[in-house]
Amino acid sequence: MNRNHLILAVLLAIAAIGPAACGGDRSVTSETPSSVLPGGSWPATLERARGQTVRWWLYGGDERINRYIDERVAPRAARLGVTLRRVAIDDTASAVQRVAAELRAGRDSGGAVDLIWINGENFAQGKAGGLWLRDWASRLPNARRLDSGDPTLKRDFGVSVDGQESPWSRAALVFAYDRARMPRPPRDLDEVLDYARAHPGRITYPAPPDFTGSAFVRFVVQTKGEAGAFAYLRELQPLLWREGRSHPKSEAELNRLFGDGKVDLAMSYDPGFVQTGVRQGTFAGSARPLALEGRTLQNVSFVTIPANAGHRAGALVIADLLLDPALQAHKVDADVLGAPSVLPVGALPGAKSHGASPYLLRDFGAPIAELPADRVSVLERRWRREVLR
Repeated sequence: MNRNHLILAVLLAIAAIGPAACGGDRSVTSETPSSVLPGGSWPATLERARGQTVRWWLYGGDERINRYIDERVAPRAARLGVTLRRVAIDDTASAVQRVAAELRAGRDSGGAVDLIWINGENFAQGKAGGLWLRDWASRLPNARRLDSGDPTLKRDFGVSVDGQESPWSRAALVFAYDRARMPRPPRDLDEVLDYARAHPGRITYPAPPDFTGSAFVRFVVQTKGEAGAFAYLRELQPLLWREGRSHPKSEAELNRLFGDGKVDLAMSYDPGFVQTGVRQGTFAGSARPLALEGRTLQNVSFVTIPANAGHRAGALVIADLLLDPALQAHKVDADVLGAPSVLPVGALPGAKSHGASPYLLRDFGAPIAELPADRVSVLERRWRREVLR
C-alpha cells in the first residue's frame, strides 16, 4: 500500500470512529490520565509501569537511531523495570491506521500501539480524530528542562501539540560544501545565487516533493517571504546543474553528485549527514557542514501515546526517559548521532560538543519553525507551476 493509500485509509478510519472518540470528557480506557499520573505522582506511575513491555512504533530505516534506542534508551528503561521493544515501520501512517482501526472496532483499551514516533501530518490527523492521549506531555518530570520559549516545541508543522506529544529529537536543514573546491562558502542565499552566477551548473537541489528539496524551498520561503522566495527560485533555476532542466530525484542522488565533484553544495535534514558521508567514503575529508543565513530550518521529532495504549504507564516512562539529560547528551555526541538536543545546551552536563568533529556544526543558529503542514503541498504545487522548467 503506498503512502497516499495509507493516508486515505487513516482518514476513512478516523471518520468512521465518529464523534464519540472525540468527546472532550469521554474516558477511552479504564486507565485515565489522572490514574496513570495521580495528582502528579510520578512514583505511582513508575510503580504501575514495572513489568510492562512498551511497543514503540517508529521508522526503522535509520540504523544509527536504532542503535541509540537499543544501546542507550532500552537499558535505562530496563533499570526501571520497563521493557522497550521497537516495532519498525516504513510509514508512520501505518501506526496511525492501526490505532484508528482499533478504536473504530471499539477497542478502547489494550491497544497494540503504546508509543509512536509521529510526524506532523499524521499527528494532526490523529489529533483531529481524537486518537491521542490528552494532557500528559507537560506533566513528565523531565519536561521542566525544556525551553518554554522555544516555538519549535509548541507546534508541530503548525499544529499546537496541546500536551498530546512530547519532543525527543531534533533535525536541522544543514548544507555541505567541500573546502577544497569552495574555500569561501556562501554565508546566505544571496551569496548562493552569486556563486551560481559565477559557476553555472555547480548548484542544484532535489525536486519537490522530495523531502529535502521541499525543505529547501520552505527554507527560502521562510527566509525571503513567499513572493521573494519564488522570484529567487526562478532566477536561480537556469543557473542550476543541467541548466535547471532536471533536478536530482532525491537527497541520495544529490549526495552522489556532490561526492563525485559534479556540484558544490549538498543539503540534508539530517544534521550529521556530512560526518556520515565522510565515514562512508562518499564525501571527501575536506567536506564541511554549513548553516546559511546564520539559522536553520528545524523539525522536532515528537512521540505520542495513543488513547487506547495497552501499556500507558510504561509509555509515559519511556517518553520521560527520552528527555533525560544524559540520554540527550548521548544524542549530541558525534560518535552516537550528532543530532541537536531538544534541551538547552546548558542542561546537558558532560555532553561532547558538536565542535568535537569538523563534520558537525558547533552552532545551528536561530531555529526556523516549520510551516503548517497544509502549506507544504501548496508550495510544492506552486514550485512545479512557476519554477520547474
